Amino acid sequence: MALLTLKDIGKIYVSEGNVAVGIRGVNLSFDRGEFVAVTGKSGSGKSTLLNVISGMDSYEEGEMYVEGQTTSHYLQPEWEEYRQKYISFIFQDYNIIESFTVLQNVELALMHIEDKKERRERALELLRRVGLSSHIKQKGSKLSGGQKQRTVIARALAKDSPIILADEPTGNLDSATSAEIIELLREVSRDKLLIVVTHNFEQVEKCATRHIRIFDGAVESDHVLSRPETDVEPVAAVRQRKELPAKKAVRNGLTLGRTIFTAKPKLSFFLCMLMIIGTLGVFLVTSLLGEAAQMFEDNTMFTHIDGRVVVTNGNGEVISREQLDEIARKYGAEAQLAHDVLLDMETHINLVESEEYNLWYVNARNTYGEDFGDDIIGRYPEKANEVFLYVPISYKNVFGDGTSGGVECATINWNHTFELEVVGVKYYYDNNIPAKCLFTEEGFRTATAVYYLQSYDVNIRVEVMDDKGAQVYSIDYYSFYPSFDLEGGDVYIYDSEYYRYLKTWGEDNLSTTVSFTSSYYNYNYYYYQSSDTYVFSRIFDDEDIVKSAPDGTYSNYELLISTDTLCEMAEEVLSESYSQASLFFANDKEAREAARVMRDDGYIAVSSDTTYVPDASTTIMNLLLYIMMAFVWLMAILFLAFFINLCSSRALSAFKSDMAIMRSMGIGVRVIQVSMYVRMLIALIPAYITVIAAALIIFLNPTLNGYFVFLYPWQYALIFVGMLILTARITYKQVRKLFRESVKKSLKGGNAE
Repeated sequence: MALLTLKDIGKIYVSEGNVAVGIRGVNLSFDRGEFVAVTGKSGSGKSTLLNVISGMDSYEEGEMYVEGQTTSHYLQPEWEEYRQKYISFIFQDYNIIESFTVLQNVELALMHIEDKKERRERALELLRRVGLSSHIKQKGSKLSGGQKQRTVIARALAKDSPIILADEPTGNLDSATSAEIIELLREVSRDKLLIVVTHNFEQVEKCATRHIRIFDGAVESDHVLSRPETDVEPVAAVRQRKELPAKKAVRNGLTLGRTIFTAKPKLSFFLCMLMIIGTLGVFLVTSLLGEAAQMFEDNTMFTHIDGRVVVTNGNGEVISREQLDEIARKYGAEAQLAHDVLLDMETHINLVESEEYNLWYVNARNTYGEDFGDDIIGRYPEKANEVFLYVPISYKNVFGDGTSGGVECATINWNHTFELEVVGVKYYYDNNIPAKCLFTEEGFRTATAVYYLQSYDVNIRVEVMDDKGAQVYSIDYYSFYPSFDLEGGDVYIYDSEYYRYLKTWGEDNLSTTVSFTSSYYNYNYYYYQSSDTYVFSRIFDDEDIVKSAPDGTYSNYELLISTDTLCEMAEEVLSESYSQASLFFANDKEAREAARVMRDDGYIAVSSDTTYVPDASTTIMNLLLYIMMAFVWLMAILFLAFFINLCSSRALSAFKSDMAIMRSMGIGVRVIQVSMYVRMLIALIPAYITVIAAALIIFLNPTLNGYFVFLYPWQYALIFVGMLILTARITYKQVRKLFRESVKKSLKGGNAE
């Protein structure tokens, strides 16, 4: 049975409405050991005949048999497999992969050998055989024409295919080199079918066993010159060659992908930069819009402190301190806090004498709050007017590192009411976490008093009466300021008009009263602003009013009340109107169990990690905002995807001819596909490293930390997986586009002769 048979083969080209016949009515049969010389004028169809035999071009008429098997039904994958098993092609214009070294070009055809050492030894032996031992590290672009042709012949020998096709193998060479190449081809043809297209029959006459002349697309003559002598491989041997197993194809694809990546460093650098820009862009967009991901996180009913339980009486009545002591003992609480309103409030503070850092919020803590550890800057507060701040690293520019000019000099304004000295600070990098402010117990009581007393409408009236009881001056205040400096009394009126009256009339002839009045709802989380109210009233007379100004700078028309007095007033108000309290256990597990037992005993109690579902309007607003943010994020991602696809598609054109050469060599489709994915995935590695480095720089840097939302590992995983999918998708489209074209069309310098 003949190795290759062509029966009435015809090839027709259609271009721009014109029809041209490439070959027609070709009937030929070939077998192993033949050295077939094909000659004819330019345009006669010689190269077309080779393209049809190699499967790089289709045929429209007749049938081609390979070892008796028809091929007219073959689709692109079958032709790829056919070239892989049967064909080695030597081109007139070499079609060497110029970015590969000589050794890499030859090893490319030896990928069927699994052992790397054996593959390398075989390649070196073939290169020695063609006289290129001293050029193995030279890239194809640096070789002369003869060296390129020798490399291609070595590559053809390496593949060990039963059919070798050579299209004008000496067309670009001098006579001496041509003679050497023909001699090499003669050696190759001893156990293979060698078909050589040439314009110069005299060059191959001594070696050829058969001479075929083509004229006007048809076989003009076919002469056998000599009988080939060869040890023919059994027919079944070639037929039993199977496509590479998937595991081996992947392994070869990995090797080829790495080779392709390193072969063109400039282009690979461009791909890496492209991936870095894309991945970094996704990272920055995700970070800038990262708050949207927090909209549907679990909402806790209270500020979560590990081990905290919030408790109130089932009937909504105020829990007295005696009752709270009893509850704490009964249920084994480690600590308790009767008035815990500040634990669940975000309070505005600003840096005194600074316009740059004045819009941020903190959660207040006292000594029952969490421990911030020993690695702090400065110290913990010791006085009522001192605080310790737990803030994002972005505020290191404000509070410094504890050296001169750092926390020792920082003063903050608490809730627009009184100034506190920052004596210690600890920074953290996750800027999703709310800032916290740690007081002493006395300071916490003061902050609670100020917050609660001013949380409702307050009316403070200053009245000045003469010695006959007639009013000579009055003014109303609707807020007050606490003072840590008032020692000899309770109240100081900072009002120039008031002191003008005192000076004019004389202090002994006037009496002053300050009345503090306000109503407070019975407050707890479950009975918030119930109908029950507590009316508080406090009268200050001349004995309570300080006439000399305390330390500090104040504006006109301000009323200062000593912090001791405020705490007394707040204790009275809170003991009548504030219904909930907090107990502290070792951990949340104990807290949940204690809360369950309390509920069984008739209390309303929950651990601070208890969640709730927001009302419908909040959920809808969050959903709309999330959709808007997600849309912006998606648009940014699509733009980046379009950008990457556009640039990488242009980069693909630089590899297009290389891929076509590999296909013409019969490199497996799966191997080439895997190599394309590997090449792009390798380009992703620097992008991932860059993103990690950028994240470290951004979130560890005080200046940058405040501008981007801190991302968690799952978000980085989402970015990396998303870029992986995006890259794979782009590569998939490129691979499909690549394999939709015929090999001949993809090759540089392809012709339809």
